[in-house]
Amino acid sequence: MSEATITDVAKAAGVAASTVSRALNGGNVKAETRERIIQFARQMGYRNGTVAAAPVPSGDGNSRGNIAVLVTDIGNYYFTDIFKGLFSVAQNAKYRLFVTDIDVSTDRGETIQSVIGASEGQLLVSPRLSDAELRRYCDPATTVFTNRQVEGYSCVGIDDASGILQAVRHLASLGHRTIAYVSGAGNSYANRVRCSTCVDAAKSFGMDCIVIGPFEPSYAGGVNAGDALLLEQGITGVVAFNDLVASGVMGRLQERGVDIPGEMSVIGVDDSVLSRVVRPQLTTIDVRQERMGALAMQMLINKIESLALGDDDPEYREPRVELVPEILVTRESTGIAPVVEPPESQEPPETAKNKD
Repeated sequence: MSEATITDVAKAAGVAASTVSRALNGGNVKAETRERIIQFARQMGYRNGTVAAAPVPSGDGNSRGNIAVLVTDIGNYYFTDIFKGLFSVAQNAKYRLFVTDIDVSTDRGETIQSVIGASEGQLLVSPRLSDAELRRYCDPATTVFTNRQVEGYSCVGIDDASGILQAVRHLASLGHRTIAYVSGAGNSYANRVRCSTCVDAAKSFGMDCIVIGPFEPSYAGGVNAGDALLLEQGITGVVAFNDLVASGVMGRLQERGVDIPGEMSVIGVDDSVLSRVVRPQLTTIDVRQERMGALAMQMLINKIESLALGDDDPEYREPRVELVPEILVTRESTGIAPVVEPPESQEPPETAKNKD
């Protein structure tokens, strides 16, 4: 006979799995509910981790419960500031955090279910799962996403449109009239927003915008984009999907003898450490990841505690979407647009032949 799971205990006690997790890990649960859950857990032989379920003292303890942070590609430096924001809020509120990279598991579904089953709430950082998968695994009452909007779920994201608008306006003010948007992954929600905003904003400022790509959102992708840009005529400014792509574009153009910003202005997105160490330093859009992480964690904690106390306040129980405005940070990679000479006209071969 297989061991009882947290879901089995939850069904027997008539509560949610997140409530079982709170009861067994010192979270906010009514005393009678806690005792009932502990009784069922013991009867069913449920083991909380490697230790058999046992009463956890209520009241003021070192922790108020577990929160799971699920991320894809934890090695991506983009997440560093997000983690800083969400860790600060969670630790100050006395919640334990455990982080899982769902992309390294051989059985992603099992990993997600086990992590969620052992937590009171989940924060998914820029999840790449499909909407159907997210709905299958995540309870809207105890889940918050960052950088991903799914109907019925709470989310904290970045206002990509505001940042891209600032970038295009900056190029327009410098006299650029034909620019390019270097596209990241085609299936990226953020990329679609940035691309469409760049095209629309350019049009509103009387500029032309040529979309190049999609390319892999990496330095190598930017290098390939640099080659593609050299095949286009008249482009003097570039908005890239992110700082990695922008740095690849700059590196490739400089290798080919293009002066930045004398002949080409380049703008990235993220305001990462990379933007300050490349030469010239990169003009970029600060997406304020630390602020986003802090807001997302506070939103999740509000949900958890509202649920535990039976509070029906829609401010916490209903799905909310909050967007953090972006800020353009101007550095050395953008400058006044160069004068672009029209291409020299060449006589058709037949005209030249007639002159003979």
